[in-house]
Amino acid sequence: MGSEISKREFTQEDFIAFKKALLKEIEYLKTLFYKGSNFFSDRYRLGYELEVCILTENNLPNPINKKILDDIDSPLFTNELAKYDLEINGNVFELDNEAPEKLGEDLLSLWKQAQDSAKKFNAKIGLFGVLPSLKLKHFNKELYQSDMHRYTLVSQRIKELRHESVKILFHGEDEVSLEKDDVMFEALGTSLQIHLQIPFDQAVEYYHAALLASVVLVGFGANSPLVLGKRAWHESRIAIFEQSVDTRDKQRREHAEETRVHFAHGYIDSWLELFEQNKMFKIIFADVRDQPESDLHHFNLHNGTIWRWIRPILGKDKDGKHTLRLELRVLPSGPTLIDTEVNIWFFIGLIHGLVQSKIDLKKIPFETLKNDFYSVAKTGLQTEFHEPENAQKVSLKEWILNDGLKLTKMGLDSLGICNAETYLNTISQRTSSAQNGASWQLKHFKKFNSIPKLMEDYMKNSEQNIPVHKWSL
Repeated sequence: MGSEISKREFTQEDFIAFKKALLKEIEYLKTLFYKGSNFFSDRYRLGYELEVCILTENNLPNPINKKILDDIDSPLFTNELAKYDLEINGNVFELDNEAPEKLGEDLLSLWKQAQDSAKKFNAKIGLFGVLPSLKLKHFNKELYQSDMHRYTLVSQRIKELRHESVKILFHGEDEVSLEKDDVMFEALGTSLQIHLQIPFDQAVEYYHAALLASVVLVGFGANSPLVLGKRAWHESRIAIFEQSVDTRDKQRREHAEETRVHFAHGYIDSWLELFEQNKMFKIIFADVRDQPESDLHHFNLHNGTIWRWIRPILGKDKDGKHTLRLELRVLPSGPTLIDTEVNIWFFIGLIHGLVQSKIDLKKIPFETLKNDFYSVAKTGLQTEFHEPENAQKVSLKEWILNDGLKLTKMGLDSLGICNAETYLNTISQRTSSAQNGASWQLKHFKKFNSIPKLMEDYMKNSEQNIPVHKWSL
């Protein structure tokens, strides 16, 4: 959502031309896939995007992202939808034994740049899945939408396709019910997105492993339980994002057609199936350009407006080879930098471990896996889910401690990352305590019933970089 669109409006001719170019590029993709691995990089690489909240000294949303971005003046920092958020785009690393140290240094360095810049404007930055101090007034697009035409175009297109306002309705302990004529409610959620580049020959196995790992990580890393003062899902971002950019009209919703933000349609035999599925989604940005098919401009722009929780991405590296990567989108931001690193290495290690283990992940019926994803998003670490080896229903918490840690260590070892004990220990301790960002916030809110105090205590712990499982009340 961070890059700008060149046109201010699109004509019917633009949409026709865009669709024609898109279909040509999908045909080009088919020829690439049929030619096979010689045309693709076989490297394992890792990147990340971290969305952060900008706060006043009193921990309220602070709409000054333009001031901070202008001050930093780096392509590694970009806009988000709301003026009180921005995104840190990390550098890319080879997945080898030096990756954890390099990524940690990169994350700390970029974080410090953002923090130092915010201080110049008497502001600070924080890591939340959903910022608890947000109020309805903070979704006034005239006051709080970032200065990019892209966001206005998204709102216009969603309204054109839906023929009605955006509605959000879901239930945790309380009911969350919201309605708006634009996409500003999407700004409720702030995320950590992990990019994992993988070899062509194992792309299907990695995709299936990422689906299973997402079920685990959405519970382990949950940090979004309070939405405008309501106790919602442990990872409320899942429901918020799926509903806030839903382009389906009433008829298509009644026929249960897939939302633009979704878990998956099913298990696959080739990534081409995922790219073919893109044809069913309406075009958001008809930004037609006269570029070679091999640039995949139209394909990538359209693919970038289909927000699967595990998004397949086709790119090119600096050597001109095509790359396949998974964008892992289920994790929230925070609560701390150390928790961010732990979440990254748990996700990466578990995915690699599942592939290395040769477990038949398709033993779990797909609809069961999908239902588990939403159940875990709703109730977090204490949820039961279907484990991958025998498809038996077990406690997520116990599975992580008994099997998940072993698979993660196996995966990290297979990448040559043998210095991961710090991360593995924190995974074990967070799981054993059953305290992640979501459970801590819910306990705090139950005890004190005060968002200002919750924000004060959260920021105090976060700024000291204390892992969330050690936070007290």
